[in-house]
Amino acid sequence: MSDLNNDIEEVIKNLKLADRKSLNNIYLQLIDEQNENIFINLDTGESIKELLHNTHSLIIKMSIQTFNELKNNEKHPEDLMFEEKIKISGDLKLLQ
Repeated sequence: MSDLNNDIEEVIKNLKLADRKSLNNIYLQLIDEQNENIFINLDTGESIKELLHNTHSLIIKMSIQTFNELKNNEKHPEDLMFEEKIKISGDLKLLQ
């Protein structure tokens, strides 16, 4: 899990957002091999097991395997979205 935390910290550092305050409402939902969900807040890096419904948040959902494919430049994000391996839901304005 510590390698995953380091990888996520690297992703957060490389995000190019005009308003970094938006990160507090953006979560990465990763699904592990046992089909358990891990929600990671992209502002704090905090991991939680359950996320309460929030209409002002954005959730980027993928498996840990898909996350690793992105991290290792094995797949392009658009390809993974078309293959339905990445799902985005919530307030898309947070990405602007």
